[in-house]
Amino acid sequence: MIQAATLRLCDHVFERLDWARLGEIYCDEGGDAFWAAHREPARRLGGDWARALARRLPTGGTSLYVGAGVAELVPMLVEACDLGRRVVGANLRAEEIEVLQAGLRACDLGARIDLRAGDAAAVAEGGRYDHLAVVSVLTDPETWPQLSGVTYGRIPAVALDVQAFTAERERARRLVGGLCAGLTLPGLVTTTVDEVAWFLDWSDQSGVSIEADDEVVETAIVGDPLGFLAVRSG
Repeated sequence: MIQAATLRLCDHVFERLDWARLGEIYCDEGGDAFWAAHREPARRLGGDWARALARRLPTGGTSLYVGAGVAELVPMLVEACDLGRRVVGANLRAEEIEVLQAGLRACDLGARIDLRAGDAAAVAEGGRYDHLAVVSVLTDPETWPQLSGVTYGRIPAVALDVQAFTAERERARRLVGGLCAGLTLPGLVTTTVDEVAWFLDWSDQSGVSIEADDEVVETAIVGDPLGFLAVRSG
């Protein structure tokens, strides 16, 4: 159950974010128009995601959000404020982390979420968490041009750079394996439908059991279907 006071806090944080700077981070041009269209959906759909998590996660515990940004802000706040969970977020875009941290500090929430600029695998190393959020990370066209192109059908088979694709695939497998190594069982993975196959591949190699939930929600910015994977020992 999400408290009304927590939703009001989320609204306050959104009001204090530097949207002009976020526009520059997300877009080469047209950043103002981008956030005019996506700011309210990011808040509203983030609330849907947070409600789904509140029904699945225990109080206490730890969550790791990979690629944590504006879209993850509401669920991270709900976990920290209403579920009493430790929340760690990692993002390669240091500027976005700075904007989020500034917004949280402006609302006296700077200590509630541990946001770090850097590689998620390095952040995760040696850590333990019972919830792992990997949302629109392995389909990011900037990081994974070949994987993303195949996933979304942008690259026809005849144009596929097989060598580059193979290298990206192995790098993605290592990333998923490293992130999942810190997942305590039973645990929960939040990911998009298009990224589920990576976790099924990991489960086949590690001997754990994964069960996909029937419920899906939309991601807050891209609008991809977002689902939940219950992970248990074999």
